[in-house]
Order: sequence, then C-alpha cells, then structure tokens
Amino acid sequence: MNKGVLLLLLFFVQFSLSAIGSDSYWLRTKTKDWKKSGKGTFLGGRVQAPVLDSLDFIYDKSSYDYHFYSKGEELFILVSCTFDLYRVKDGALEKQYNYQDRGYTCGTNPFDRDNSHYLLGGKGFWTSQMDLLAFDEINGTWEWVKTEEQPMDYHTSFVYQNSKGIFSLFGHYYNPRKGIDVWEPQGYFLDWESKTWKKVEIRIDGVDNLELVSKSTIFSIETQDYLLLANTSGKDNLGWNVLEKESGKMFYFLSRNADMAHSPVLEVIGNVLHYQSESGEPKTLDLDFIKSKSVVVGEVRVLEAGILPSGLSWKSIYLLLPFLFVGGILWVMIVRRAKKSNLKEEKNKAIEPVPTLNFEPISLLLPYSGQQLTSETLDQLLGLDGLENYDFKRMKRSRLIKEINKRYLDFAGKELVLRHKNPDDRRFTYYKIQA
Repeated sequence: MNKGVLLLLLFFVQFSLSAIGSDSYWLRTKTKDWKKSGKGTFLGGRVQAPVLDSLDFIYDKSSYDYHFYSKGEELFILVSCTFDLYRVKDGALEKQYNYQDRGYTCGTNPFDRDNSHYLLGGKGFWTSQMDLLAFDEINGTWEWVKTEEQPMDYHTSFVYQNSKGIFSLFGHYYNPRKGIDVWEPQGYFLDWESKTWKKVEIRIDGVDNLELVSKSTIFSIETQDYLLLANTSGKDNLGWNVLEKESGKMFYFLSRNADMAHSPVLEVIGNVLHYQSESGEPKTLDLDFIKSKSVVVGEVRVLEAGILPSGLSWKSIYLLLPFLFVGGILWVMIVRRAKKSNLKEEKNKAIEPVPTLNFEPISLLLPYSGQQLTSETLDQLLGLDGLENYDFKRMKRSRLIKEINKRYLDFAGKELVLRHKNPDDRRFTYYKIQA
C-alpha cells in the first residue's frame, strides 16, 4: 500500500475514534457553506453529506446556522433563528420540535445539561433577552424556565457552562422602546441549582473592559474545558485568551489570527478545533497545548449577592430609603430653580450654534479612521452581526452606511465610509473609514 495513503487512513481512523470517544463535540456551519470545505463527512463520520443536503433543501431560501451537538451518544441539530430541533438517526433527520412558532431565537445558545436540551437568550430588532428555555421531549415544545434576578434587555453570544452553572460574559442591553442601548463590560452567572442570576467580574490585566467590548471585535468558541476568546486588536494581553471554565483563570497566548471565526465549517472535538483558513487550508488548534504555552493574565469570578460595606445592613438601607427619596426631590427642585435663574440671565445673549454629531454609529467608526474594514468587522461595530439572514443584513448595512454618509457629509463636507472592491476578488468589498 502506498505510504501516503496508509498515513491518511491512519489519520482518518484516529480522528474518527477521537470524535466518537470524546465527551464533547459539536459542529457549526451554514446553509451550503459546508461545501466550501471540499469534505463530505464531519465529526469523524458522524455527520454525512446527505444529512447536510437534507437541511439545505429545507432551509434553501436563506442562510441558516446549523449547530450540531451531542447529547449522550446521540447527535442533535438546532437551526438558528428557529425553534427547529432535529435528531440524526441512521443517517437521516428526525424533527423533534412539533410546531411552527418563530420568536427571538437569533443568536441563541443551545446546550445539553442534565440530559436535557436548553436554549439561552436571543435577540431581534426590538429587544434582547436571556430567557432560559427547556425542551419538552414528550410534547415536542420549548418551555420557558423561570429564573431569579434575570438581567433584562440583555444579550450576549459569549456563553459557556461549567459544573456550577452558565456564564455569560460582556454583552449588550438593547430596547429602543425604553431608549436602552448600552454595553455590558462585565457579565452574569446563572447558578444552576438555584436558577438565580448573579453578577460576574471579568479581569484582564491592563484591559479596559468597556473599550474592549464596545470597540473591538471578539470571537468566542467553547470547547470541553475552555472558552477561547480571539481578538485582533493588538493590545497588551489580548490575542488568544483561553478561559479555563472550572477555575475561571484567564490565559494569554500571543496570536492575532481569527481564521476559526470565519471558517465555513468549525468542528470542536474535546479541546481541539478543526477549521479552514481564509485561503482554504485545513487548520487544527489544540487548546490544551495553547494553554500550556500561555501565561495567566486575569480571571472570571462570581460576585456573591448581598455583600455590603462594613457597618451596613439591608435593614438600615431600607430605613434610609424614605429620607433619600425626599432628599432627592429637594435636590431636583434646587437644580431646576438654578437652571431657570441661569436661563433668565442668558436670555438676551446670542448663542452661536455648534455643530454636533449625535449619532452613535458615526462615533463608533471614527476611531477607525484611515483603516480598511471587512464586511464582518463593520457589521460587528454597527451591531448587525447578530442578523442571521444574509440578504437582510446586507440591506441593513447599506441603509445604515447611506445614513452615516449623509449625516457626515452635512457635518464635514465628505462621506465617512467609502466602499472598495478587492482587486484580487471582485466579490469582496472593503470599507475605508475617512474622518
């Protein structure tokens, strides 16, 4: 037998055994994207082309994320922006969800725990949420699970679980009806036993969390024992940050590569990632090895509720509330009276209007002046990365760029965002920011 063929066969057998024997494995791809890999089988043979072809036939009108994950010895699929759950059995699809409902399940986080299926969070055009849903296998429905102290109008894609519960890092509060559009620089923890949410502190040495989450592009991938945060900002202690899920320790490895986030197919088996570079080259990343070559730069820890400064108690605070309320009213009355007095004094003064740019998308792009951004980076900055429908995302991006350029043209006499085609591949567009 040819030596090269023998080595390839041995690799395939080893890969298949590792996939079947691993405690944790999952696969993520999109409608028809898996074909770009040039492969017809994934997860060591557990996912075959006919299963993916069947999904493409059902969801051919748009681009949907397919999230394959294990539950015991079985393999299941959740389809993004739907409640559709399938089981893979004997190489065919068995639909588990029996209804046709749709809801705010874009950007949801599917996971298996206590031998049951769960969904956590989702977002739409008008709201964000971190509701917990459990799957009722008897009736084929998703049922809402009540949790205590749930953060409202909040969503994040940086989610992982350990033996104690579910962590959600960073994130964003959004509800246009309430005028809420704020970044979360820390995070939350859902204690699984009590089903109670608690605040989380995220510390990375020398890193401003608010600047990180609001101005940088971060990608996350959960493996069996770690959460990988990939960041290409080039700042100290940011690159490949490997979070050890049980201990909460944050490790740093010097790398500015984020190919795994853009790969048409991403396979995770244990703590090993299999993906494809932008040039189409197969890549493998072992997080056990990366962690062994990394240094500790921070941690994630749960803040216990009810901790107060020394000498204070909740009872004393409740007794003080009426006095604080009355004092607040008096302070507002004093401030209003002072403002009225100042207005009277300035009534006859001519004030030259100062042009301002009170438009958040412009303020988000200005720090990137002189840089050339990809569509993915621009979508992340403008908050469009959670839109799963490719055509709708492109339409929203085009309209938002048009509005940005119109406002900036009125303000500065020129457009802020310029489109450029990639000379090597005219299908790709770059966006240059010129302040």
